[in-house]
Amino acid sequence: MTVSSNSRYRQQTAYTAAAADGTPRPTLPIRRTPPPASATHRHRVSGVEDVEYLAWRYLRDSEAWWTVTDANPIAFPLDLRAGDVIDVPIGARADRTDRTRVFR
Repeated sequence: MTVSSNSRYRQQTAYTAAAADGTPRPTLPIRRTPPPASATHRHRVSGVEDVEYLAWRYLRDSEAWWTVTDANPIAFPLDLRAGDVIDVPIGARADRTDRTRVFR
């Protein structure tokens, strides 16, 4: 079972479990929520924002939406409502512009 390098399951070890029909299937264990980030940004959600957009805005990676949900008591990612105030973890990539690209 291949896990993407930016997946929240990247540090989990795959194991084999039996499906309902008894067929062995590769699977991953339940991931425990990591401790809160040392630095966060408080953000008030507008009516058009979702966790995927907030991950893109602050972390420059929409696939890192799970880091936003991990930092908050969000049971379901679509539960965000306009006016909610949430914590957005600030990492090395947050609010930074990548200036390493070379244009020719």
